[in-house]
Formats: sequence, C-alpha cells, structure tokens
Amino acid sequence: MPLASIDHVLVAVRDLEAVTADYEKLTGRSVSLTGSHPDYGTANAIFQLENTYVEMISPVGEGPFADRLTAFLDARGDGLIGIALGTENAQALSEEWRAAGLHASAPQPGEGHAPDGPDGPNGGVRQWRNVFVPEEDVLGLFLFAIEHVSDASTRPIAAPRGPEAATLHAVDHVVVNTPDGDRAVDVFGTKMGIRLALDRDAPQWGARMMFFRLGGITLEVIQRYGDDKTPPMAEDAPAFFWGMAFRAADVAAARDRLAAAGVTVSEVRKGRKPGTVVATVKDHSGGVPTLIIGPDPEAEANT
Repeated sequence: MPLASIDHVLVAVRDLEAVTADYEKLTGRSVSLTGSHPDYGTANAIFQLENTYVEMISPVGEGPFADRLTAFLDARGDGLIGIALGTENAQALSEEWRAAGLHASAPQPGEGHAPDGPDGPNGGVRQWRNVFVPEEDVLGLFLFAIEHVSDASTRPIAAPRGPEAATLHAVDHVVVNTPDGDRAVDVFGTKMGIRLALDRDAPQWGARMMFFRLGGITLEVIQRYGDDKTPPMAEDAPAFFWGMAFRAADVAAARDRLAAAGVTVSEVRKGRKPGTVVATVKDHSGGVPTLIIGPDPEAEANT
C-alpha cells in the first residue's frame, strides 16, 4: 500500500500569530513558513521537523475548512484537530482504500500561498493532492492523505534558535482516545494498512494501548475503559486526537531552556519506555497536551 508517513499534524488555533510565537518558544526553532489557503478560507504556519511537520491553522475567511475550524474552536478551543498521512501516489492509495471498504475520495488538488509572493523567502505557491475519507469511516476523526506535488524544498526544516540538543527535533507520537479499540485495529490496521506494533492491556492506567507505527512516528491509540481517576469514554462517543510527544536529544537541556523562557514545564522523570526520560509541557503549546521524550543519560552511561 502506498502509505509512507504521518506527513503532518494539524493544530487548530484562533490567534495564529500568538501560537506561532509560542511554538517557536516550545520547539526552540524558527517557523519554517507561513501562508494561506484561499480556497479553504484559512491561514497557516508550518514547523517542519525531521520526520513530519506541525501545522498551526486558523480560519481567516470563508470556505469549507474555515467552517470546520470555527466549529472545532467554538466547541473545544485550540488543540489537535487532525493528521495527514503521507503518500507518493494519491490515486493508488484512493483505489486501495476503496477496495478495503473505505469511502475514499478521488485525489483532490490543493495549494497554499506564501504571503510574500513567488520571489519572497517563503517560496510562492505549494501544491498537493489530497485523499479524504468520511469521519464516520475513521472513528469520527478528521484524517486524510496527502501527496505533495511541490518539491520538499518548499518546506524547509525549522532552523534551531540555540543549541540543537536543547531543541525539539521530531515528533515521537500522537495520541488518539477512542471507546472502541477493536474498531481502531480494523480501521488503522486492516483497512488503512498501518502496522500494528503493540496491542496490550494496561489496567494500571485503565486502558488498552495500541501502537500503530508509520514513517518513524507512532499513532498511539488509547481505549480508555476507566479507573479510579479517569472515567471510561461513552461507548458511542467519537474518537478524538488528544496529545503529542516531541523528541529532544537532551530532555534536561530542553526542559531548562523552556523554563528559562517562561514556559511551565515539569521536572525530568523516567519515561514509561525503558531507557527514556520525559518532561511535561503545561502551557505555550496551542492547547495540545505535550510531552518531551529523549534518551536517559543514566541508561546510556550503563551500556
């Protein structure tokens, strides 16, 4: 199946300028590019990392996606609204998804415009082709595929604004909450063809955990059946995107950089995954629950 990556993660925001500044502070990197989608009624800011990009997107005019964003923001505020899966052949992917039982669209052209025109530093117009699937086919999620027509050079890596080791350089995983783990396995694994790397019960957290891996990123799907602290999701509730984890080469250095910049961030602690440490970011993240994860220096010293 011609599905290659989690191409990008979309964060819906009301104040694009303010959240872009927050993400420059969060990642320790300069924004890669900004632009607009005249056909959709939206404007965006992109942070291209090593394995994906994070797109801040806001409604600024009239259009079908602007309406979707406005409804999401009115209901939930800033936060994760969707993901785009990457493909090198949108037509073939559309056909394979249809054969698997998904109501996939034919490839739909799209484009984004840089505010400074074709001769400016943002590079003019970017073009792509999207394959959409109805939300009812994919657990109630906003999820689509993208084939980039424009060269990758139109999405430059977000440049570090300080020591590289203290920046956030990649996305590690994106978290989805769902009341129906079996359906998630059917949709993501069987129909979409994303590799299911882990499926286990975690009673200590009141959840079933499923890890789908694609292009170096994990789609972490959590079926929350509840515990003493967290109630279960309603059986008929739609799934929703919840949080995101970024990778840093030096979590302690990233944590100290953020604290010095006025971001509320936890102390560094051992991660659930052996050999890792983590820190939790509590603000300046566009409404997205955010974790920083990286190698445990103590574990590395003992190898």
